Amino acid sequence: MPRGTEFIRALENHRTQMLAHRQPEPAPLSPRLILSWIHHDNMLEGKLFRPAEIVQALREDDDRLDKYLHPLMRRIRRYRDNIDYVWTRAHEGPEAVDLETLKEIHRRLTPAAKDRGGLYRRTSPVHRDYFQKICSADKVPYHLRKLFDQIGSECDEACDPVRFAAEVHHKLMHVYPFRRNPGTTARLFTNLLLLSRGYPPLVITCDQRDAYYQALAHPEPDLLTELFADAVELLLERAGGHQGLLRAA
Repeated sequence: MPRGTEFIRALENHRTQMLAHRQPEPAPLSPRLILSWIHHDNMLEGKLFRPAEIVQALREDDDRLDKYLHPLMRRIRRYRDNIDYVWTRAHEGPEAVDLETLKEIHRRLTPAAKDRGGLYRRTSPVHRDYFQKICSADKVPYHLRKLFDQIGSECDEACDPVRFAAEVHHKLMHVYPFRRNPGTTARLFTNLLLLSRGYPPLVITCDQRDAYYQALAHPEPDLLTELFADAVELLLERAGGHQGLLRAA
């Protein structure tokens, strides 16, 4: 069911606080949020980063570990660095939400040359991790242009920012612009969209993985909107205001 006025009011109160305290150099996100974000978002892709492994990686003290663990530590920190990138870019405001930033997120997530970071897929793969219909590869640039036109013209007028974010994410996953890391890229970008306007990020928990995949496969973004609203509502409750997103001084 659609969220009522109390939910929208809580969102707007959060937005007011965030924008009032926005600085050119953003305060760091809380370690608890970063740990949860890394763990759950990668579990949606079937990548198990255990909380203890994430904590160890964020210490940046790999010399104490066996060498076989070093690549894992680097993968975890790469994702942490992308969260930091999104958080920092969001403080530039709506102008940060553009096609080049989407490509840059993908490049940072996908640094190996063979994975074509920031470059569109060249085929329409049959065997892939997601089940929703995707456009043909030759239509990717066209659909992305349409999507960014919609963001530019409608985002700041949307009555329900979470529903708008869900619609953008739903369309972006239909476009499926990149062969590797399409989901993680799309979710980081969707959070950039929300954060750039002062709204909280959303982290879909791993126990909702099947619901997330089913929502993407649904022809309309209604199921995804509910999933996104649940995630934002949970974060608002846990954060208890904008300071809850930030590391204590």
